Amino acid sequence: MYCNACGKDIAEDGHFCSHCGKAVGIPPTPKKLIRSRAESRIAERKIAGVCAGLAHHFDLDVTLVRIACVFLTLATGVCPGIVTYLLAWIIVPSEPELKPLLAAQQPVAG
Repeated sequence: MYCNACGKDIAEDGHFCSHCGKAVGIPPTPKKLIRSRAESRIAERKIAGVCAGLAHHFDLDVTLVRIACVFLTLATGVCPGIVTYLLAWIIVPSEPELKPLLAAQQPVAG
């Protein structure tokens, strides 16, 4: 396979050109920062899902993000940390709700 930008030969399973650094093939879609809604996933939502959303966005362990959040809140004074969390709760959108599919979406005769 060849890079479309520089024309150099690259590996067949490569996603980036090792010569120029351009993305090859389908460009990766950027992750959006959203608050977690799931209760049962590994990135569980404890209060508002802010730490779980950050952990998922940056591919980190949710426990480490929570510990860092508590540490930063205590280190900077409690008020700035709580205000920051509340602002993130308001600003960061929540994960879309998944609705169950109905087996047959037919009108009920009555």
